[in-house]
Amino acid sequence: MKKLHVYVVKEFIPPFLLSAGIFTFVMLLDKLLDLLDLIVSKGVPVRTVVEVFLLLLPSMVAVVVPMGVLAGVLMAVGRLESDLEITAMKASGISIFTLVLPLMAVAGLLAGLLVIFNNHVLPDANHMAKNLILDIGSMHPSAKITPGMFIDDIENFRIIVEDKDDLTGELYHVVIHERIPGSGIRTITAVRGRMEPLSANRFRLLLFRGQMHEPDAAGGYRKLDFETYTVEISRPEESVHRDRDNRGDRELSAARMASMVDSLEKEAEILGDSLERSARSTILAIAGDTVLPSGRTTFLPPDTVDARTWFNISRNHLARLSGDLRNLADRRASLMRNASRFRVEIHKKYSIPFACLVFVLLGVPLGLSTRKGNAGIALGVSLLVILVYYIFLIGGEHLADRRIIPPFLSMWLPNILLGALGVYLTLRSLHEGNPVPVRRIISAIRSLTGLFRGGSR
Repeated sequence: MKKLHVYVVKEFIPPFLLSAGIFTFVMLLDKLLDLLDLIVSKGVPVRTVVEVFLLLLPSMVAVVVPMGVLAGVLMAVGRLESDLEITAMKASGISIFTLVLPLMAVAGLLAGLLVIFNNHVLPDANHMAKNLILDIGSMHPSAKITPGMFIDDIENFRIIVEDKDDLTGELYHVVIHERIPGSGIRTITAVRGRMEPLSANRFRLLLFRGQMHEPDAAGGYRKLDFETYTVEISRPEESVHRDRDNRGDRELSAARMASMVDSLEKEAEILGDSLERSARSTILAIAGDTVLPSGRTTFLPPDTVDARTWFNISRNHLARLSGDLRNLADRRASLMRNASRFRVEIHKKYSIPFACLVFVLLGVPLGLSTRKGNAGIALGVSLLVILVYYIFLIGGEHLADRRIIPPFLSMWLPNILLGALGVYLTLRSLHEGNPVPVRRIISAIRSLTGLFRGGSR
């Protein structure tokens, strides 16, 4: 029996590695084009681009491994079935679970390694990739400029250019809006310009043949023509450090995100208590002569003033209070959304690895349902399963981020549904050699397609 287990695992590993490699290549195609553009158009050194490429690979591993498991199981079981080896196993009295157990063990091992990878390797790789991209932006500041679009993430500056040359860093038809504290907006236009980095948080913009328009101190207007003009733009050092040190949800482990969720929920609870106390104290103050929490404002008893005066006092106070309550409610809602977003990422670090086990349960009956010449159909069905899984996953993530459904359900519902289907099909395969009627499904689809075509004619 052990030899049979080893044999099944040996049949699984080559198609798994091949499938994972193909899926990785397909997912990297889009990023490869962007990386080649950095080399060819923007003049970024090849070594730097290779570093970015290597740092992007870990983000693919978390997604590709479960996909490779499903395709690998499908191909391995499909080959065993097409060569009648599974038929020989059944004739010898060997249960189909003898085929499932070693594959589940390998999938469990991959899932465990993937959980460790998601919590200890992937966050640091994503953080290093972000910092390397920031370094590219500081070494080649013109690379961040897109012709025809305003750059407004620089304090007191908005920049737009009509065209640029990424290799030389030349900018053409430059327009700069500079906000001068206490003096309004200064507009600078130039036929040509060039960006030169000075440090990680400073760069120089050289402008040629342009004009400067700005209001003067007397409230008038002043225009200045120039042949050469230099604008030095800098970001605060603490802002640069903050961008480099701050970590997003994809750059944190599950433990660190869990601690952040606790702090966010505690802060939201404090804001909720403040909302409740403020609203209750105001209602009580209006109802009688209760002193507000500030201790500085009281409502006069209704029997000491006329009804109109008392009504106006209450209305004005409620109008002022409503803005404060709305701000508190918005802050609390923002904290809860952030906490929900972190919870989604925590569950994702475990639900995607667990999909390896789910895909084994689906892959075995799908592989048993293939026959000679139908491996392509079964592979297409497996790709459809992967597509459905990630549609559920992405849709659930968006719904959970908006707090429409719980984070746990959003990330684990695809595993629950597909896992239940896999268990049913696996149990069905104990009694039937063709647990998934692929041929009937294909013929039904063809019949429906022909029916619709005939109706349209």
